[in-house]
Amino acid sequence: MIRWLAIVLGWCGLVSVGESQDRVMILPDGAVDPVVVVGMVEDFTGEVLLIKRMAQTVPDRYPASNVQMVQTWRSPIHEQGLKEFEAGENAQAELSLQKALQDEPRDWMKREILAQLIRCAIRRGDWSLAGTLFLKITREDPTTQFWNVAPLQWAPQSMGDSQKTLARTWIKEADSPTRLLAASWLLLDPVYGETAQKQMDDLARGANRIIAQLARSQQWRMRLGQEISELEIQKWQRDVRRLPRSLRAGPQYLVARGQLQRNEQRAAVSELLWLSTVYTDHEELTARALVEAASVLGKSGQTSDAITLYTVIIEKYAWSPWFSEAHAARSVLSSPVDSGENTKR
Repeated sequence: MIRWLAIVLGWCGLVSVGESQDRVMILPDGAVDPVVVVGMVEDFTGEVLLIKRMAQTVPDRYPASNVQMVQTWRSPIHEQGLKEFEAGENAQAELSLQKALQDEPRDWMKREILAQLIRCAIRRGDWSLAGTLFLKITREDPTTQFWNVAPLQWAPQSMGDSQKTLARTWIKEADSPTRLLAASWLLLDPVYGETAQKQMDDLARGANRIIAQLARSQQWRMRLGQEISELEIQKWQRDVRRLPRSLRAGPQYLVARGQLQRNEQRAAVSELLWLSTVYTDHEELTARALVEAASVLGKSGQTSDAITLYTVIIEKYAWSPWFSEAHAARSVLSSPVDSGENTKR
């Protein structure tokens, strides 16, 4: 199973570009204790890590699944962009990361920066740019470990003309990641939906395990609005657990939507909250899930819990399109008349 890897800044950020060595923690097959390899990482894909030790002419190769951690350096502007992103300063973070991308000499680190730029694009609703950047990653590394930032559509949302045009072009491509992205965007389209469904069927049977799993999960979207049995929901839950943890957010959200459709309110809220506590890779979807969970709680009289969730959205997701709804809903629930009627559990 692909392990999603932590890349951390080494040596307290004091090592300048070109003067550092990377430290890679490897857990060989069958071993109990990891080993640390020191050198310069030459490439790091979803399949393999290449690291050249001092005085070596040929780099060592390690399966990506055996890599526990990579300790490396990032440029000051890259670090600045990450801090700005965490602080919610999205526009400034995007500028810093674009500069970091221009200055970065390592192709594998450029892909990490692109992944962060995808997060920035999604925050401001530019799905066309997010898709374009993601496909740049997959074309350079078809085995990419950055599927967790893929801008797949898991919930209803409107598409702009540029996004529709891109999707209608991409769905004709032979490349599997390109087709998956396009089919995801067009799956419920009244004109291209049938074509998208055929592409999803084909991708779900494909050789790429990650793409096949995601395509099968995407097909659940077509079941919403139809009768869904308890057995079907249970199958979806098993399929979610088979996915790498960093890819579970979207499928997990669909499980919750299926349960809401079956009027299983308590179970649905429980499933939705996984997106804010464990499966946190898809920020926009996390904010949506929190709003939906809070709405269910508020309607069921659990006012205090609903207010808590709305507060999380207001404090952590101010950039989100769900911020205004959360703010308005919290104001209503916090009013004396409403709180007096709904505090009973």
